[in-house]
Formats: sequence, structure tokens, C-alpha cells
Amino acid sequence: MTKQLLRAEARRRLRALDPAVRAAAEARIARRVWTVPQVASARTLLLFADLPEEVHTDTIAAAAARGGITVVYPLTNVETREMTLHRVASPADLRTGNYGIREPAPGLPRVDPAEVDAALVPGLAWDRAGNRLGRGAGYYDRMFARPDWRGFRCGIFFAAQEADAIPAEPWDLPLDAVVTEREVWVRE
Repeated sequence: MTKQLLRAEARRRLRALDPAVRAAAEARIARRVWTVPQVASARTLLLFADLPEEVHTDTIAAAAARGGITVVYPLTNVETREMTLHRVASPADLRTGNYGIREPAPGLPRVDPAEVDAALVPGLAWDRAGNRLGRGAGYYDRMFARPDWRGFRCGIFFAAQEADAIPAEPWDLPLDAVVTEREVWVRE
């Protein structure tokens, strides 16, 4: 199946999730993510501000802040198709930016990607080879391909987003782990 067809199927599955089932799944994911040792021990955590169909992340951000973890969010540059990372004290420091995604407000401190211990990553689908299907712009793949990137890459998805196989290009970097409401999957 092509990436385009997989994206359409993933969006269909996400739209089909019952709101009550979705809310319960998000609560389980928000608790389960802290069972991943690399996430729980992170000093600096890259998090994403969710779009409406993605796993809600504000609860995870609040738990990280309570635990003394520095939380950083990406700020996209549509011209260079790259992200910079910025320290955010709370989701209230985010504003709607490119692609309709909440991003760090102007002036928030920049963080070097080499300082990130773990990243919680969004996507439309994932498979058991650790392949992640994003929205097609490649921002995360470019970030993870940087020579100074050392962080653990953990996707957070609903179980319904699992695909049998996602075609991977040479520049597609696999996830180290995936957390869903049903399990923590770790790449071997």
C-alpha cells in the first residue's frame, strides 16, 4: 500500500474512534508513557502539540513539568523545512503557528537538539519495524538525522493506528519504541 493510501486509511480509523474510547485511551497512554525507562529518566523531553486527531499531549507535558523535566516543543520553518526546539514552561506558552499546529511563542529559549534525551513523536501510523508514517513534510526525519541528535525516539499512537507495513525510504528513521493504550512496543 502506498503512503498516500496509508495516510487516508489512518485518517479514516482516527475519525472512527468513539470520543469516550478515545479519551480513555489517551489517559492510558499518558500514564503508560512513563513506563518507558528512557522517557521516565529524561532530563529534557521533546514533545509535540497535538492536532485534533492525535493523542492529546497536554497531560503528558504537565506530568513532565511536575517531575522537573525540561519540556521542549518544535517550531517549524516552512522555508527550510526544519524545526528548532524551544523550552516551554506550559502549553499556555504555545500559539497557533504553521500548519495550524500550536508552536512555541516568539522569544522562548532555544534548546540544542543534542540536549534532548527523549522525544515523543506524533504520526498517522506505525508498524512493528518501527516505521512511522508522518504527514509527509519530513520535519522529524530531518531532526533525527542531524549528527548531534542522540535522543530516544518514542511514538505515541492509538492502537488503531498500527499498520501491517509502512514503506520506508532511506531517509525514514525508525522509532525506538511506540506507546499505545494497549502496549509499549520496543524495537529490538
